[in-house]
Amino acid sequence: MNRSFKTFGALLLLLCIFSSIGCSYSVEKKYVFAKPYYPNENYFDENNPQFEEGEPYWLLDFLGNVFGSLTKLILWNKKMNSHSISEETKKYLMDYIRENNLKDVKVRFNQYSPWSDLKQLWKSDTVHPVLKYTLGIVSWFLSTLIPERLFAGFIFGGGDHYNPYTNTINIYSDLPSVVLHEGGHSKDFAMRKYKSLYSLGYSIPFLGALYPEARASDDALRYLRHKCDKKNELLAYRTLYPAYSTYATGSLLGSAGQYLGLFSSIPGHITGYRKEKRVEKEEIPECKLLEEIK
Repeated sequence: MNRSFKTFGALLLLLCIFSSIGCSYSVEKKYVFAKPYYPNENYFDENNPQFEEGEPYWLLDFLGNVFGSLTKLILWNKKMNSHSISEETKKYLMDYIRENNLKDVKVRFNQYSPWSDLKQLWKSDTVHPVLKYTLGIVSWFLSTLIPERLFAGFIFGGGDHYNPYTNTINIYSDLPSVVLHEGGHSKDFAMRKYKSLYSLGYSIPFLGALYPEARASDDALRYLRHKCDKKNELLAYRTLYPAYSTYATGSLLGSAGQYLGLFSSIPGHITGYRKEKRVEKEEIPECKLLEEIK
Protein backbone atom coordinates (compact mmCIF):
# COMPACT_ATOMS: atom_id res chain seq x y z
CA MET A 1 0.00 0.00 0.00
CA ASN A 2 1.32 3.43 -0.94
CA ARG A 3 2.78 5.23 2.09
CA SER A 4 1.01 8.52 1.34
CA PHE A 5 -2.30 6.69 1.00
CA LYS A 6 -1.75 4.94 4.33
CA THR A 7 -0.91 8.23 6.00
CA PHE A 8 -4.02 9.86 4.56
CA GLY A 9 -6.12 6.90 5.68
CA ALA A 10 -4.71 7.13 9.19
CA LEU A 11 -5.49 10.84 9.44
CA LEU A 12 -8.99 10.28 8.08
CA LEU A 13 -9.59 7.50 10.58
CA LEU A 14 -8.39 9.71 13.42
CA LEU A 15 -10.76 12.46 12.34
CA CYS A 16 -13.69 10.04 12.37
CA ILE A 17 -12.70 8.55 15.72
CA PHE A 18 -12.23 11.80 17.57
CA SER A 19 -15.40 13.35 16.19
CA SER A 20 -17.34 10.78 18.19
CA ILE A 21 -14.93 9.58 20.90
CA GLY A 22 -16.48 11.84 23.53
CA CYS A 23 -19.67 9.79 23.22
CA SER A 24 -17.91 6.42 23.31
CA TYR A 25 -16.46 6.94 26.81
CA SER A 26 -19.69 7.14 28.77
CA VAL A 27 -18.67 7.80 32.39
CA GLU A 28 -22.23 8.90 33.19
CA LYS A 29 -23.50 5.32 32.88
CA LYS A 30 -23.73 3.21 36.01
CA TYR A 31 -20.66 1.03 36.48
CA VAL A 32 -21.36 -2.69 36.09
CA PHE A 33 -19.08 -5.24 37.73
CA ALA A 34 -18.15 -8.33 35.76
CA LYS A 35 -19.90 -11.67 35.79
CA PRO A 36 -17.35 -13.80 33.93
CA TYR A 37 -18.25 -16.82 31.82
CA TYR A 38 -16.86 -20.07 33.24
CA PRO A 39 -14.67 -18.57 36.00
CA ASN A 40 -12.12 -20.89 37.61
CA GLU A 41 -12.65 -20.47 41.34
CA ASN A 42 -9.58 -22.36 42.57
CA TYR A 43 -6.94 -21.31 40.10
CA PHE A 44 -4.28 -19.87 42.42
CA ASP A 45 -2.69 -20.96 45.69
CA GLU A 46 0.25 -20.00 47.92
CA ASN A 47 2.70 -21.62 45.50
CA ASN A 48 1.17 -19.80 42.55
CA PRO A 49 -0.26 -16.48 43.80
CA GLN A 50 -2.55 -14.41 41.63
CA PHE A 51 -0.39 -11.28 42.00
CA GLU A 52 3.38 -11.43 41.58
CA GLU A 53 6.15 -8.85 41.37
CA GLY A 54 9.62 -9.08 39.91
CA GLU A 55 12.65 -8.63 42.14
CA PRO A 56 14.04 -5.09 41.85
CA TYR A 57 17.37 -4.81 40.01
CA TRP A 58 18.60 -1.24 39.88
CA LEU A 59 20.58 -1.41 36.62
CA LEU A 60 17.98 -3.49 34.78
CA ASP A 61 15.11 -1.22 35.82
CA PHE A 62 17.15 1.91 35.07
CA LEU A 63 17.82 0.67 31.52
CA GLY A 64 14.17 -0.34 31.14
CA ASN A 65 13.13 3.14 32.22
CA VAL A 66 15.45 4.66 29.60
CA PHE A 67 14.24 2.31 26.85
CA GLY A 68 10.67 3.38 27.65
CA SER A 69 11.42 7.03 26.86
CA LEU A 70 9.44 7.02 23.61
CA THR A 71 6.18 6.15 25.38
CA LYS A 72 6.89 8.80 28.02
CA LEU A 73 7.14 11.37 25.24
CA ILE A 74 4.06 10.09 23.42
CA LEU A 75 1.86 10.29 26.52
CA TRP A 76 3.75 13.16 28.20
CA ASN A 77 4.15 11.19 31.41
CA LYS A 78 7.41 9.99 32.97
CA LYS A 79 5.63 7.16 34.79
CA MET A 80 4.96 5.26 31.56
CA ASN A 81 7.09 2.10 31.50
CA SER A 82 9.01 3.37 34.52
CA HIS A 83 9.54 -0.20 35.85
CA SER A 84 8.91 1.15 39.35
CA ILE A 85 5.32 0.60 40.45
CA SER A 86 3.99 2.14 43.65
CA GLU A 87 1.91 0.21 46.17
CA GLU A 88 -0.95 2.63 45.48
CA THR A 89 -1.00 1.79 41.77
CA LYS A 90 -0.77 -1.93 42.47
CA LYS A 91 -3.70 -1.65 44.88
CA TYR A 92 -5.85 -0.04 42.18
CA LEU A 93 -5.45 -3.09 39.95
CA MET A 94 -5.75 -5.60 42.79
CA ASP A 95 -9.01 -4.03 43.97
CA TYR A 96 -10.30 -3.87 40.40
CA ILE A 97 -9.53 -7.56 39.78
CA ARG A 98 -11.20 -8.67 43.01
CA GLU A 99 -14.26 -6.44 42.66
CA ASN A 100 -14.82 -7.68 39.11
CA ASN A 101 -14.57 -11.35 40.12
CA LEU A 102 -11.60 -12.01 37.83
CA LYS A 103 -10.43 -14.93 39.92
CA ASP A 104 -8.41 -16.71 37.23
CA VAL A 105 -6.50 -13.70 35.85
CA LYS A 106 -2.78 -13.66 36.61
CA VAL A 107 -1.10 -10.29 37.26
CA ARG A 108 2.64 -9.69 36.95
CA PHE A 109 4.12 -6.38 38.10
CA ASN A 110 7.45 -5.71 36.34
CA GLN A 111 8.28 -9.41 36.20
CA TYR A 112 10.12 -11.57 33.68
CA SER A 113 9.24 -15.20 34.32
CA PRO A 114 9.20 -17.23 31.08
CA TRP A 115 9.01 -20.64 32.74
CA SER A 116 6.09 -19.55 34.91
CA ASP A 117 4.43 -18.00 31.84
CA LEU A 118 4.77 -21.28 29.96
CA LYS A 119 3.11 -23.13 32.83
CA GLN A 120 0.40 -20.47 32.88
CA LEU A 121 -0.15 -21.03 29.15
CA TRP A 122 -0.45 -24.77 29.77
CA LYS A 123 -2.99 -24.30 32.58
CA SER A 124 -5.07 -21.60 30.94
CA ASP A 125 -8.27 -22.72 29.25
CA THR A 126 -9.55 -19.32 28.11
CA VAL A 127 -9.03 -19.97 24.39
CA HIS A 128 -9.20 -23.02 22.10
CA PRO A 129 -6.13 -25.30 22.33
CA VAL A 130 -5.36 -24.72 18.64
CA LEU A 131 -4.91 -21.01 19.33
CA LYS A 132 -3.15 -21.61 22.61
CA TYR A 133 -0.51 -23.89 21.12
CA THR A 134 0.07 -21.83 17.97
CA LEU A 135 -0.38 -18.10 18.52
CA GLY A 136 0.04 -18.56 22.27
CA ILE A 137 3.39 -20.32 21.86
CA VAL A 138 4.58 -17.69 19.35
CA SER A 139 3.58 -14.93 21.78
CA TRP A 140 5.40 -16.68 24.63
CA PHE A 141 8.54 -17.22 22.51
CA LEU A 142 8.72 -13.55 21.47
CA SER A 143 8.22 -12.32 25.04
CA THR A 144 10.97 -14.70 26.17
CA LEU A 145 13.36 -13.60 23.43
CA ILE A 146 12.64 -9.87 23.88
CA PRO A 147 11.90 -9.44 27.61
CA GLU A 148 9.57 -6.55 28.36
CA ARG A 149 11.16 -6.29 31.79
CA LEU A 150 13.93 -4.54 29.85
CA PHE A 151 12.38 -3.44 26.54
CA ALA A 152 8.81 -2.39 27.47
CA GLY A 153 8.06 0.82 25.60
CA PHE A 154 10.95 0.37 23.18
CA ILE A 155 10.26 0.32 19.42
CA PHE A 156 9.92 -3.48 19.29
CA GLY A 157 9.46 -4.21 22.99
CA GLY A 158 5.73 -4.02 23.75
CA GLY A 159 4.68 -2.74 27.17
CA ASP A 160 1.72 -2.95 29.55
CA HIS A 161 -0.67 -5.51 28.11
CA TYR A 162 -3.17 -8.29 28.68
CA ASN A 163 -2.32 -11.67 27.13
CA PRO A 164 -5.50 -13.68 26.37
CA TYR A 165 -3.58 -16.93 25.76
CA THR A 166 -2.09 -17.04 29.26
CA ASN A 167 -4.88 -14.89 30.76
CA THR A 168 -2.19 -12.66 32.26
CA ILE A 169 -1.83 -8.91 32.80
CA ASN A 170 1.73 -7.56 32.58
CA ILE A 171 2.36 -4.13 34.11
CA TYR A 172 5.42 -1.86 33.81
CA SER A 173 3.89 1.62 34.28
CA ASP A 174 3.05 3.45 37.49
CA LEU A 175 -0.27 4.96 36.35
CA PRO A 176 -3.67 3.90 37.76
CA SER A 177 -5.41 4.71 34.46
CA VAL A 178 -3.03 2.43 32.54
CA VAL A 179 -3.28 -0.54 34.92
CA LEU A 180 -7.07 -0.21 35.02
CA HIS A 181 -7.12 -0.11 31.22
CA GLU A 182 -5.29 -3.45 31.14
CA GLY A 183 -7.68 -4.74 33.79
CA GLY A 184 -10.48 -3.62 31.48
CA HIS A 185 -9.12 -5.89 28.75
CA SER A 186 -9.18 -8.90 31.07
CA LYS A 187 -12.71 -8.05 32.20
CA ASP A 188 -13.91 -7.59 28.62
CA PHE A 189 -12.40 -10.93 27.68
CA ALA A 190 -13.81 -12.73 30.73
CA MET A 191 -17.35 -11.64 29.84
CA ARG A 192 -17.14 -13.09 26.32
CA LYS A 193 -18.75 -16.45 25.68
CA TYR A 194 -16.73 -17.06 22.51
CA LYS A 195 -13.30 -16.00 23.71
CA SER A 196 -11.32 -17.61 20.89
CA LEU A 197 -13.23 -15.73 18.20
CA TYR A 198 -12.89 -12.50 20.15
CA SER A 199 -9.12 -12.92 20.47
CA LEU A 200 -8.87 -13.52 16.72
CA GLY A 201 -10.96 -10.42 16.05
CA TYR A 202 -8.34 -8.35 17.85
CA SER A 203 -5.81 -9.44 15.21
CA ILE A 204 -7.81 -8.14 12.24
CA PRO A 205 -5.63 -5.62 10.37
CA PHE A 206 -6.43 -1.91 10.61
CA LEU A 207 -9.56 -2.01 12.78
CA GLY A 208 -9.35 -5.13 14.97
CA ALA A 209 -7.85 -3.44 18.04
CA LEU A 210 -10.01 -0.32 18.04
CA TYR A 211 -13.16 -1.76 19.61
CA PRO A 212 -11.49 -3.69 22.49
CA GLU A 213 -9.17 -0.76 23.22
CA ALA A 214 -12.17 1.59 23.44
CA ARG A 215 -13.99 -0.89 25.70
CA ALA A 216 -11.01 -1.16 28.07
CA SER A 217 -10.55 2.61 28.30
CA ASP A 218 -14.27 3.17 28.80
CA ASP A 219 -14.32 0.68 31.67
CA ALA A 220 -11.27 2.25 33.32
CA LEU A 221 -12.82 5.73 33.16
CA ARG A 222 -16.19 4.54 34.46
CA TYR A 223 -14.50 2.65 37.30
CA LEU A 224 -12.69 5.81 38.40
CA ARG A 225 -15.96 7.76 38.19
CA HIS A 226 -17.68 5.04 40.23
CA LYS A 227 -14.96 5.44 42.88
CA CYS A 228 -15.33 9.25 42.75
CA ASP A 229 -11.59 9.41 42.10
CA LYS A 230 -11.61 12.70 40.23
CA LYS A 231 -7.85 13.20 40.37
CA ASN A 232 -7.09 9.97 38.52
CA GLU A 233 -10.11 10.32 36.24
CA LEU A 234 -8.74 13.64 35.01
CA LEU A 235 -5.30 12.10 34.55
CA ALA A 236 -6.89 9.23 32.63
CA TYR A 237 -8.23 11.62 29.98
CA ARG A 238 -4.65 12.82 29.43
CA THR A 239 -3.31 9.28 29.00
CA LEU A 240 -6.04 7.04 27.58
CA TYR A 241 -7.20 9.42 24.85
CA PRO A 242 -3.76 9.96 23.27
CA ALA A 243 -3.00 6.24 23.70
CA TYR A 244 -6.14 5.39 21.73
CA SER A 245 -5.05 7.83 19.06
CA THR A 246 -1.81 5.87 18.59
CA TYR A 247 -3.70 2.55 18.31
CA ALA A 248 -5.74 3.99 15.46
CA THR A 249 -2.78 5.13 13.38
CA GLY A 250 -0.44 2.33 14.40
CA SER A 251 -2.72 -0.30 12.90
CA LEU A 252 -2.66 1.54 9.58
CA LEU A 253 0.96 2.61 9.41
CA GLY A 254 2.54 -0.62 10.64
CA SER A 255 6.10 -0.21 11.93
CA ALA A 256 6.06 3.46 10.94
CA GLY A 257 3.28 3.95 13.49
CA GLN A 258 5.83 3.55 16.29
CA TYR A 259 7.98 6.36 14.91
CA LEU A 260 4.97 8.58 14.23
CA GLY A 261 3.48 7.95 17.68
CA LEU A 262 4.38 11.43 18.86
CA PHE A 263 2.40 12.97 16.02
CA SER A 264 -0.47 10.48 15.98
CA SER A 265 -1.08 11.10 19.69
CA ILE A 266 -1.70 14.84 19.15
CA PRO A 267 -5.44 14.53 18.32
CA GLY A 268 -5.85 12.40 21.45
CA HIS A 269 -4.02 14.94 23.59
CA ILE A 270 -6.26 17.72 22.28
CA THR A 271 -9.47 15.74 22.80
CA GLY A 272 -8.35 14.46 26.20
CA TYR A 273 -7.37 17.93 27.38
CA ARG A 274 -10.75 19.36 26.35
CA LYS A 275 -12.58 16.51 28.07
CA GLU A 276 -10.45 16.91 31.20
CA LYS A 277 -11.23 20.63 31.48
CA ARG A 278 -14.94 19.98 30.95
CA VAL A 279 -15.08 17.27 33.64
CA GLU A 280 -12.97 19.40 35.99
CA LYS A 281 -15.79 21.96 36.12
CA GLU A 282 -18.52 19.36 36.62
CA GLU A 283 -20.13 18.71 39.97
CA ILE A 284 -21.05 15.06 40.33
CA PRO A 285 -24.01 14.78 42.77
CA GLU A 286 -23.27 11.28 44.07
CA CYS A 287 -19.60 12.16 44.67
CA LYS A 288 -20.53 15.39 46.41
CA LEU A 289 -22.89 13.45 48.68
CA LEU A 290 -20.12 10.95 49.44
CA GLU A 291 -17.77 13.79 50.43
CA GLU A 292 -20.41 15.25 52.74
CA ILE A 293 -20.91 11.88 54.43
CA LYS A 294 -17.16 11.58 55.01
